[in-house]
Amino acid sequence: MSDHARRLRSLVALATSTAFAVACHQSGGPNTSASPAPAPSAETIASAPDTVSAQDPVTEGRKIFHGKGLCYACHGGRLQGGPVAPALAGAGRNMKDTSFAYILQVVRAGSPHTPMVANQGGIDAGEMVQVANYVWAVSNQRTVP
Repeated sequence: MSDHARRLRSLVALATSTAFAVACHQSGGPNTSASPAPAPSAETIASAPDTVSAQDPVTEGRKIFHGKGLCYACHGGRLQGGPVAPALAGAGRNMKDTSFAYILQVVRAGSPHTPMVANQGGIDAGEMVQVANYVWAVSNQRTVP
């Protein structure tokens, strides 16, 4: 299933559940009429603005990596690496493990005997997960830097 189809399916489910919640709130309980309200059409959903991506962990991780987390300062703006830190993407990538668990461990605890420190930029636990999502996605060619 394509990303577009998955997103469309998610939006249909969200629209349907939102309509149900609104009906419950307005009537004080579930809508028990004989005919349920029609689900929104695919055209209506497809033309709706995309509000999901602003909350996407990869997108949020990208913002933190290139901002508050200061990760770009050593790993580069395109994750190409530099004199202080290894490449996290591309042909020069030098990671012994590209699993999410490993990446999250490095983001959380740093890497011994390297300049990679834990809690870089003072990011919190949730932000660490978002950065790890972004690095994993780029390292495994699921998104671009």
